[in-house]
Amino acid sequence: MILILSGEGPSDLGMCTNAQGRCSDHNFQSGPITVLLEQLIERRLGYALADAPGAIQFISKPRLVELAVKRKNNKRSVILPGKKRGVETGYFHANALDLGQASLEIETELNDITIAVLFRDHDKMRSDPPALWQQKWQSMLDGFHRAQFPRGVPMLPNPKSEAWLLCAAKKQPFQHCAKLEDVPGNDDAPNSAKEKLARALGGEKSAVELAEWVRGIEFDAQGASAMPSFAAFHDRLQLVLGEMLH
Repeated sequence: MILILSGEGPSDLGMCTNAQGRCSDHNFQSGPITVLLEQLIERRLGYALADAPGAIQFISKPRLVELAVKRKNNKRSVILPGKKRGVETGYFHANALDLGQASLEIETELNDITIAVLFRDHDKMRSDPPALWQQKWQSMLDGFHRAQFPRGVPMLPNPKSEAWLLCAAKKQPFQHCAKLEDVPGNDDAPNSAKEKLARALGGEKSAVELAEWVRGIEFDAQGASAMPSFAAFHDRLQLVLGEMLH
């Protein structure tokens, strides 16, 4: 099995260290959310993906932009906003479409089955309608479906990944985490998710330090599932892994 990842930066899924749009093994620096993801997958598979050469492939956000440009040159693949998919959610749809198509190409290249995880922060604003998270989530699923790639997993933390990490870092880890989805996602806001996480960990941590911290804990998926955004991701991951294993 090959795990294909695409995130927003080093503080979530990670980054390539070779200045390339795609990387693996020693050229990939895992972010804290990748470490969390590896824990969840290892529990299901019984082995660590990171121990298998090339089993984790990372595609950068700029690389997805390049793939989108190529797709847009094909008029039949242009995505137009419609009644059910506005400009905002169309971005998420397009990202999933491009990652799904790239994942199919990697399957052919490496002759192995792939699972793709697309990370995007929800970045909820006070003025956002309550239904926007669900619309973004569905747009990602629809994008994978349009690519005819059935093993796509959206990862859409609400309001952002720091809330998921804060669930583990709070004084009572993994207890009563649902309210963390109401924490401000704007880093400049008072008591933002980023600020609260830094306070819980005794100071702001780098992406590398956060990844090491996650490696030192056992992430409780059941407790974290009190957050609807984590529950949706975890349920989808388990569904895709189950279908692949059977």
